[in-house]
Amino acid sequence: MGAAAPTGPATACDHKREPRSRGTARSPPSGGPHPRSSPFSASLPRAPVAASPRRPPVCASPRSSPDEETKAQGCTIRHFTSTEAGMAGVELREGTIQVQGQSLFFREAGPGGGQAACFSVLLLHGIRFSSETWKNLGTLHRLAQAGYRAVAIDLPGLGRSKEAAAPAPIGELAPSSFLAAVVDALALGPPVVISPSLSGMYSLPFLTAPGSQLRGYVPVAPICTDKINAADYAGVKTSVLIVYGDQDPMGQTSFEHLKQLPNHRVLVLEGAGHPCYLDKPEEWHTGLLDFLQGDRLER
Repeated sequence: MGAAAPTGPATACDHKREPRSRGTARSPPSGGPHPRSSPFSASLPRAPVAASPRRPPVCASPRSSPDEETKAQGCTIRHFTSTEAGMAGVELREGTIQVQGQSLFFREAGPGGGQAACFSVLLLHGIRFSSETWKNLGTLHRLAQAGYRAVAIDLPGLGRSKEAAAPAPIGELAPSSFLAAVVDALALGPPVVISPSLSGMYSLPFLTAPGSQLRGYVPVAPICTDKINAADYAGVKTSVLIVYGDQDPMGQTSFEHLKQLPNHRVLVLEGAGHPCYLDKPEEWHTGLLDFLQGDRLER
């Protein structure tokens, strides 16, 4: 069934949708899981777990003038326009949000010219990376040019959120309320969440929480997949694109658990390792946009 024609105001993705690419997703190689290997050895500062009350977003004010700095309730947002070649029509901003008493840094790219984004994409990262990874790789720009609001955060204890305390130790599931608070603070609405590696400890509890507000989920060889039980996997109705590199043992191991998600497709990047999006950026972007532009995701 094709996507229904939009009945509301036009959004950026109605005009900037890239050509659909078929055949980017394929079945994973046969055989059992590879032995698990772990690149994680660092420890993060840990914060006491406390559910934060839902509150209106305080750091999602719209851009009002070029190259300005906005401050609101302890948050600082810097707005600027991309000057990079080929990036016309993309608006960028960066700043901080307060999440459960912790200050987290974010970068954002969205369609310019006053166009409304079709929906939001939240990008997480692995232990050796940060929101800057998605900026340098071009993922933020590619998503914005395709009509999406792309927001990448620095997770607690990492990147420019280094002073923030993590709500759980590495390798343990964080409370689902943490990522829910991030989504609220950024006013994302139901987003698609991209979750590589370490960030699985944050995204998997959010995915499987009762009543979770997720439009789509893109796990990229995340950790903690073995900590979710079969019933919780089976209860997820969210559309999922499972991504991993065929040279990554952790990717195959995580797939053995993630394949229990009932509404999933698989993208295996040939010749790619654990950070497969870095090894095969064009295939990564093509497969991701194909998923986002598919009929399974509600507009």
